[in-house]
Amino acid sequence: MDEKRKFPRFPETAPIICFRYGRQMTMRTLNISRGGLKLQANFDLGVGESMDLVILTDNARIRCKGRILAIEELNHKVQARLRFTGESNSEYRKLSNYLNTLSRGKGTPFKQCLIGGIFILSAYIAYLIIRTYLFR
Repeated sequence: MDEKRKFPRFPETAPIICFRYGRQMTMRTLNISRGGLKLQANFDLGVGESMDLVILTDNARIRCKGRILAIEELNHKVQARLRFTGESNSEYRKLSNYLNTLSRGKGTPFKQCLIGGIFILSAYIAYLIIRTYLFR
């Protein structure tokens, strides 16, 4: 099956804040891409509804606007697909940076250090074994 999506999706759970009816309400992402996101909420949403959102990441608050494209109800929760409809240049950069971080993987520096450490340890063990057998 051919992928028809314009942007890659990243499975990511991040809190989202929106304001509805004068109240701050909290949702969470299920996945996110440059074009939009899939979210989960404990309250009703309507197809076609426009929303102002703040995505809370580890390093930033990304303010964006979107429109609900589709809704699915599962286990007393609402899952909705939302397409971004506009953000400022600075918010666009924040979202792009966040997605670049997700595409590289969150734990990349640690993983690289761990793999490097294992490689060095393996080389040292091999050196000890070779030295033991060659210089008896």
